[in-house]
Amino acid sequence: MKPFLSRDAELRVLSDLCRALIGRGLCVQMRDAVPKLIITRPGGTATDIIGYVVVNRRKGEVSWWRVDNLHPVRDLGGAVDRITAFMTEPTEPYRPGYRP
Repeated sequence: MKPFLSRDAELRVLSDLCRALIGRGLCVQMRDAVPKLIITRPGGTATDIIGYVVVNRRKGEVSWWRVDNLHPVRDLGGAVDRITAFMTEPTEPYRPGYRP
């Protein structure tokens, strides 16, 4: 089965999301070895990760934190809104010992 998105398209989607989320004030790093975005606390390190964002190339969806947080890649603005809202909720998605 042919993927919905090519690897290059996946990296472009992540790059666009990265720029938009940084513009919203989130601390975001892009990784391309295993393509994903890592969202950390301000000034955070790898131990301060509060979220991950990945692209499902076959389904053409962006996913964050857990598999049921999905949004189509054709609406990146909507994905940025939802990811920002999720990551900035008063009850932070990451708490020590918390497992979704």
